[in-house]
Amino acid sequence: MPTKEATGGKVYLTFVDQWLDTLPAAESEDFKEFAEVTPSVIEIWVYAGILQYPGSFNDLSRWVKMKYKKLNRREILNSEIAALHSDIQELRMAITSGEVKADNGCQRLAALEKELRSHIETSDKMNRTTDKRGLVLAGADRVMREMTAIFKDDPQFAEPIENAMNAVWAKVYSELSHA
Repeated sequence: MPTKEATGGKVYLTFVDQWLDTLPAAESEDFKEFAEVTPSVIEIWVYAGILQYPGSFNDLSRWVKMKYKKLNRREILNSEIAALHSDIQELRMAITSGEVKADNGCQRLAALEKELRSHIETSDKMNRTTDKRGLVLAGADRVMREMTAIFKDDPQFAEPIENAMNAVWAKVYSELSHA
C-alpha cells in the first residue's frame, strides 16, 4: 500500500488516515468507534459521507478491512444452512437404508428440519433488515449531500445545515439500530 506524506511531514498509510487527521479529534474518534462496531461497510461509508469524506468507497473499504476484523454473518449463516441441508439428506438416506432406526431417525429429522427452517427465517430477516437499513441510509445520505451542494456557497447556512444533518443522521441511525 503506497504511503502518502502530508505537508507537515507526517506519513500516512492510507488516504482515510490522512482524512481522519483533518477532522476534529472528537469526530475522528467517533468515526473510528463507529467503524469498529458497525458490521456494514456501506453504513460506515454513509457516515463518512456525512463527515465530508472525499475519497473513494474502495479506499474506505480497504481501510476498514485493514483496521477492523468484520464477521461475515451472512456467509456463516449460509454455510450453516448448507450443512444442515446436507445433514438432513444424509439422515434420510440412513433411515431409508436401515442404518438408523425409523423412530429415532424421524425425531432427529424433525429437529434438523426445524433448525433449518429457523436458519432460513433468520437469513431472510437479516437480508430484509440489511436492505431496509441500506436504502434508508443511502436516501438520507443523498438528501444530505444535495442540501450541502445547494447551500455550499452561502456561509450563513453552512453551520446550521451541518448541525441539522448531524442531528438527522443521529436520529435516523438510532431509529434503525433499535428497530
